[in-house]
Amino acid sequence: MIEIRRLSDCSINEAVTAWNKGFEGYFFNAATTPEKFVARMAAEGLSPDLSIIAFAEGEPIGIVKSGIREFRGRKIAWNGGTGVASSWRSKGVGRRLIEESIKIYKEKGVQIATLEAISENTKAISLYEKLGYQKVDDLEYLELKGRLEKNPLSLADQKFYEVMSVYPQEVSALDFYKGTDPWQTCWQNAAGGESLIALEGGNAIGYAFFRKGFSAEGSHMATTLFQLEAEQGRNDRREIGAYLLSRVFGDFSDDIRRVIPNFPVSGNKEIYELLSAIGFTPAVNQVYMMKELS
Repeated sequence: MIEIRRLSDCSINEAVTAWNKGFEGYFFNAATTPEKFVARMAAEGLSPDLSIIAFAEGEPIGIVKSGIREFRGRKIAWNGGTGVASSWRSKGVGRRLIEESIKIYKEKGVQIATLEAISENTKAISLYEKLGYQKVDDLEYLELKGRLEKNPLSLADQKFYEVMSVYPQEVSALDFYKGTDPWQTCWQNAAGGESLIALEGGNAIGYAFFRKGFSAEGSHMATTLFQLEAEQGRNDRREIGAYLLSRVFGDFSDDIRRVIPNFPVSGNKEIYELLSAIGFTPAVNQVYMMKELS
């Protein structure tokens, strides 16, 4: 018999066991430790009261981590990971976990449930679709490593824009801020980061927020760009994106790792094409899925 418990009613060791068992043989190594598990829950705004663990004969065999945020009066839930122990897969445990999560979301007044799934994980995607989730977009975890010999944005006819530096949370007030984009790309995940707003005539026409990573010695090792957006309907969206990229990454001469997590391929087509032309390539391909609850 399968028993579902809230993570808040379980020990950290039970949660870690459920996670590690649930992601054995996954598409990449997702193993964690108690310290990493707690840190990630906090960093990503996930809640023990909303997350659940499946037990069989007293042993943890599956997990769903969840969080809820509010954006412009609507509550958005995120499934931050569904895992089922290999010996219990294809036995209905995943369905039970997702159904129970949806039930919790409804109890909390959630209007939109979201998740991401590895594109190759067709079984999981099929399950989500059967339970009412619909594919919204393809996502790519983009990377560009190392120093480039030539600045890919040094164009003779490049446009220049006025730029204002703000805190990442200030971007959320813009009319065209993408607050329903994948959870990990929203401003709440950019703690300690920076943000730029491109202006024309004093009006915002684009934005980017990002965070730089440093070594223990203080050397710049990586820059993560969470969102880059230009106002819809403009003919110069690509140019706005190019200028903001030049402010985020400079002339691309730094020997660093550049990361853009879960970039929406169709939802931000002009900027995606620009990033591809520069040399960003996907390390992971996912699908973004949503379920309207009310």
